Amino acid sequence: MKSTVTSIFLALIAIVAMAIPLFAWWTSVGNPADYFVGYSPPGQKLYIFSKLAGLMAICVFWLQCLLALTKRLAGPAYRAAWSSRSHRLLGIVTFSLAFLHVALFFAAASVRAGKPAWGLFLPNFTQGYFNQSVSLGLIAFGLLCVGFFAGWKLASGRGRWRIGHYLWIIVFPLVFLHATAIGTESQMSLMMYFLVSMSATLLVIGVARFRGLFTLNQKGSAW
Repeated sequence: MKSTVTSIFLALIAIVAMAIPLFAWWTSVGNPADYFVGYSPPGQKLYIFSKLAGLMAICVFWLQCLLALTKRLAGPAYRAAWSSRSHRLLGIVTFSLAFLHVALFFAAASVRAGKPAWGLFLPNFTQGYFNQSVSLGLIAFGLLCVGFFAGWKLASGRGRWRIGHYLWIIVFPLVFLHATAIGTESQMSLMMYFLVSMSATLLVIGVARFRGLFTLNQKGSAW
């Protein structure tokens, strides 16, 4: 019974986490159908859906990190509701959305430029604020790929890849800076408050988790 209630509670958190970025995106771009029936600049259709994929990726990533961090701090009902299979599933969704965000942004920039925008895949911190912010996102995606691969290896019993899976600790701050720097929706009050709240929850629970790691080390790793 407790496990069922916990599952429902986790599902409600997930619904809210998805609804806020969707609302922010819809408020920013309007009805997406309008982009298909009227004129829009070259690549604009791809660009608006790239933004949606990015917003969703951030929120799913936060949800995955939050649930993973709190798993050992919560009771057995929570651990029963949040299984390793659920963690892997959210990891696949997070990576897929992040990949879609990058792919659509690349396609949009290529259509607008009239040629493949390969330069987007080279970090550039010397040519303006926008390029710097894009570079942060690019680095975050690269580290996410390493973390995702490490997670796959861990699931196969390769424990030495664990350190690579911890790269999420670097990825989330980079994503936060990338989103708040150039994301139109991320600069809206609602989404900004949500991003700050997400960061705060991970920080607080992360500190509690690390404290647990040191206080419970005599019983084995808390991770």
